[in-house]
Amino acid sequence: MRTILPQEENPALRKIAADIPLADIRNAHIQELIADMKALLGKEEYGVALAASQLGEPIKLFIVSGRALARDSRNAPDEDEKNPEPSTPPPPDQVYINPVMTKVSRAKKEKHEGCLSIRGKWGVVARAEKASVQAYNERGEKFMRGASGFLAHVFQHEMDHLEGILYIDKAERLYDDPKVHSLKGE
Repeated sequence: MRTILPQEENPALRKIAADIPLADIRNAHIQELIADMKALLGKEEYGVALAASQLGEPIKLFIVSGRALARDSRNAPDEDEKNPEPSTPPPPDQVYINPVMTKVSRAKKEKHEGCLSIRGKWGVVARAEKASVQAYNERGEKFMRGASGFLAHVFQHEMDHLEGILYIDKAERLYDDPKVHSLKGE
C-alpha cells in the first residue's frame, strides 16, 4: 500500500496535477489508488481529506472523509471537542476526480489548518466562506457539491494541492502543534 509522503520527500506536492482521462477512471491503477487513499485517510485521527499528490501522484484526485461530510451536515463548529461523535455512522468518503471550483464567495474567514504532509504544524488561513466544486466520482459520474464553512475550507485546501500550493504558502500565522512537542518532551 502507498503512504502519505512528508513534504520534504515529495516533489509531487509542488507540481500542478494532471487531468485524469475519463476513460481511465475505472482502470485498475486509479481504482487501487482510490482504495489506498481511503484506507490511509481512515487511519488518520485528524485527517479530513487527502489529495493524490500527497502520495506522490500529481493527478487531479482528492478524497473527503465521511467524518468531514458528517461534520458539515451537522453544521458543527470547527473546533468542537466537547461534543461526542454522533451515534450514526458517517457517510462514505467522497471521491473528487478532475475537480473544478465553480464558485467561491467573496467573504472570507480565517480557520486553523493543518496538512497530513506537514505534520506537527498548524496555520491560520483565510479562505472563502462558501465554495462549489464540480467533479467526477470513482464511477465516472459527474456531480456538483456546494459547501460553506468547514467543508468549503477543505475543498479549497485540496484544490490548492492540485495546483502545487500548500497551506503554509497562504498561512498568516504558523505554529507548532503543542501535542506533538509535548510528546517529544519539548
